[in-house]
Amino acid sequence: MKEHLTIFDENYRKIGEKERNQVHLDGDWHETFHCWFWKEDLIYLQRRSMDKQDFPGKYDITAAGHLATDETLANGVREIEEELGLSLTFEQLTFMGIFEDVIELDEFLDREFAHTYGYVYQDETLRFDDQEVMDVVAVQRNELMSITAGRMCTIEGRSLMTNHLVQITQADLVPHRLTYWQNVFESLTRMDASNR
Repeated sequence: MKEHLTIFDENYRKIGEKERNQVHLDGDWHETFHCWFWKEDLIYLQRRSMDKQDFPGKYDITAAGHLATDETLANGVREIEEELGLSLTFEQLTFMGIFEDVIELDEFLDREFAHTYGYVYQDETLRFDDQEVMDVVAVQRNELMSITAGRMCTIEGRSLMTNHLVQITQADLVPHRLTYWQNVFESLTRMDASNR
């Protein structure tokens, strides 16, 4: 079964539908669901499985995926269950914004309108689908901000799977643009303030 995505122009106006692989080849704008787990000054990075076609072994958004043409935003929570084995309701998430997320490589142009949500992680047990996820790592938010902005070379994270410390460099991260990271951090700072 081929997955079809709704495609948009750069002003977020719907212009049609297309098969998912073709969307990335053609660089069409499409919709995704992003969910960031965070708690106090920590943020949680998913480490992508080595089996993934794109960015194997890289650190990325806690849980994320494409929204197919027949899915609503609320259907996005299935990504959390599929990737992390944690069943949440859409109502448990806090809307952070719709952020443009562009990743441009030689043979690959991923242009997303990312419907981005936050979830205050409560140390629930996660069960990784090893086809999707190798680990989840907790890092200091301000350090992640510094490494994405190029102010630090290496940060340390703690693996939720082994409890060991891991070293993360900028090259270990999926190459989201700085504007995407800034939107995420600004939104988390606002959510932080409203939770105090």
